[in-house]
Amino acid sequence: MTLAPGVRRRPLSLTLRVALLLSAVAVATFLAVGAYLYQTLASQMAERDDIELIGKVAQIRRILAELPSPQAIARNPRPLTDTLFGHDDFMLSVRGADGAPLLRTSLTSRPLPQVARVPPRQALTLADVHDWTPAMGTGRMVSAVGLVGADGQPVQITLARERSDRLRIMRNYAVDLFIALCVGATLAALLGYAIVRHSMRRLRSVIGKANDINTSRLNTRLSVGDAPVELREMGQAFNAMLDRLEDGVQRLSGFAADLAHDLRTPVNTLMMQTQVALSRPRTVQEYQTLLASNSEEYERLARMIENTLFLARVDNAQLGLRRESVDLSAELQRIHNYFEFLADDVGVRLTVASPPLQVDVDPVLLQRAVGNLVSNAIRHTPAGGEVGLSARATAGGVELAVSNTGPGIAAEHLTHIFDRYYRADPARSDHAHSAGLGLSIVRAIMELHRGKIWVDSVPGASTVFYLSFEKTQNS
Repeated sequence: MTLAPGVRRRPLSLTLRVALLLSAVAVATFLAVGAYLYQTLASQMAERDDIELIGKVAQIRRILAELPSPQAIARNPRPLTDTLFGHDDFMLSVRGADGAPLLRTSLTSRPLPQVARVPPRQALTLADVHDWTPAMGTGRMVSAVGLVGADGQPVQITLARERSDRLRIMRNYAVDLFIALCVGATLAALLGYAIVRHSMRRLRSVIGKANDINTSRLNTRLSVGDAPVELREMGQAFNAMLDRLEDGVQRLSGFAADLAHDLRTPVNTLMMQTQVALSRPRTVQEYQTLLASNSEEYERLARMIENTLFLARVDNAQLGLRRESVDLSAELQRIHNYFEFLADDVGVRLTVASPPLQVDVDPVLLQRAVGNLVSNAIRHTPAGGEVGLSARATAGGVELAVSNTGPGIAAEHLTHIFDRYYRADPARSDHAHSAGLGLSIVRAIMELHRGKIWVDSVPGASTVFYLSFEKTQNS
């Protein structure tokens, strides 16, 4: 049966795969053990047959020594033939010293080869047994010289044996081994399947718990303390993934709530002002004032949407860096020149101090990050204060600092100031210019550059934001 084009074969279950692998291992093991046992048995049986063959020749020698003459062999062969009783596969040939036949128990269609005869008074060993080729299989034979009578007349003894009995036994043994192999492989497959299925109960339990997890039950965790070692690491990785998902969902929920809250303020302001303006006829100047006020709210909404889209692109890795080697001191001077008039308007002194430094960054994103910090510093520095831009080379790269002599940040707010829509002092925040995303954007830009950002603040004295970049060149 063939599958239709485009239809993929359903993969086997893990339980069945492991069971089949166990069956394959069992078959390979049975084959190896069976082959070893078969060869060992065949070798032992062959050695036993050779020992029996040598024993028969030694017995025949003793009988010949008790006969009066070689002619007595032909007259009464029974003492010699009785030694072969029950062994139809033996062939005995006794010839006189001149080669004349004295006794032959059976005939073979294939002649026996001529081999060296063992001298009469020399004991036979396994090395004296030779191969010959009967009609079936491989035979073994011994040729020796025996002495007859008191005067020791020599006769030629040839004793050969076919291996038919042993071959039949080995064939039966091979059949038994094959049957045992099939039965053993079947049992191994069935038992392996049952054992693996039983062992998979824990995995099925994990799957059941995973199916119960949804966005409203992200606090559920897998129990890994009593899990097998093989599943413990997977359970820990799964729990870690749930931790990340839960944190992401909570952050997304908080982000959506904060975004809705901040969008509601300008929208409500626009609606209220518009409704008030439409409640009765207005002068041209009043309409112009209303439009100017609405324009400020629209600008605030535009900045909020732009910043939110920027953070969304960063989170989804859709914002690519365009790194290039830039002169950091020149970039800081350019930012200083841009914000200098804004600082003068509010009575804040803006300074810059940086030696010539080269850093590998995206210049547009660098300007945005530092610009956010400078704008934030100017907004929170009272008249007569100072905002400073500085940079220095460090062992690990380049460190940039934006400091101001404003009121500082309380210790309980330092760990949250980089969160989206977070304001350390909502009552004092300038909602017209800030939506709580400036520092979040700075942190996102630093994460894109694989840099670091941190803050040191002394309430009532100063605040310093540090940006650390990897340095590529120091001039």
